[in-house]
Amino acid sequence: MKKKIYLIIVSSLLFSVQALSQEKKELSVKEKILAEGQPKKVFEKKFRWGISHNLYWATIKGNNLPEKYFVKPALGFNLRAEYYPLSFVGIGAGFGIQQRGAGILHKDNYGGSFAHPWIQPSGDPDSTHINRLRFNTLELPLTLLLRTPKDVIKGIRLSAAAGVIFIHDMKANNVWLDVAGGNHINNYVTEYYVKNDMGYQLSFGTDINAGESNLIQVHFVFTEGTKNVYAAGQGDGRQRTFGARVAFLF
Repeated sequence: MKKKIYLIIVSSLLFSVQALSQEKKELSVKEKILAEGQPKKVFEKKFRWGISHNLYWATIKGNNLPEKYFVKPALGFNLRAEYYPLSFVGIGAGFGIQQRGAGILHKDNYGGSFAHPWIQPSGDPDSTHINRLRFNTLELPLTLLLRTPKDVIKGIRLSAAAGVIFIHDMKANNVWLDVAGGNHINNYVTEYYVKNDMGYQLSFGTDINAGESNLIQVHFVFTEGTKNVYAAGQGDGRQRTFGARVAFLF
């Protein structure tokens, strides 16, 4: 009788151990599936791509310039890609369209067209801030990326980049703006300016957790060309842009 009781007890224990083991195995598989299905933490994602909107100011700087220049607004858009093999070091690339150039300053005797918008542009040097040199360029930046390995504020990390940028000028236009009517006087001068330039680019700012696996990147960006911008011997100057870049990275 005692032997039967012992056998029942041992059998029950073995069955309980086996059932517990099976249950733990099933839980482990479920946990693994759930873990694989969860998105990675935002800053652990190695590769990202997206689009940036560039809100720059542009001008030409040098010691021997044919005109007096002032900075003008220069809009642009880039497709961007970033790869971080380490949490704090990565590489970045972009491709996009960016306006460059400068405003050309003239003597102002009567307040110019911005003070008197009814005055039509005529190429008359007696006006100011309505003559613009516009470069429509393609650009390809390649940069080394740095980012703080931990948040400086919850969901925000500091980041910076430095590298080179290839610039191709598709079209250069010396335009007089008709502030009142929009009938601008265009004078295309592409052949007088260098077509291809290699510059350097520096930027710094923040990477912001935008939820899910997305980032909003806000950077101050400075770019300057290394070639003389003039192709016809007008002077010796370099293209320069600076301003804000807002990127949405997925």
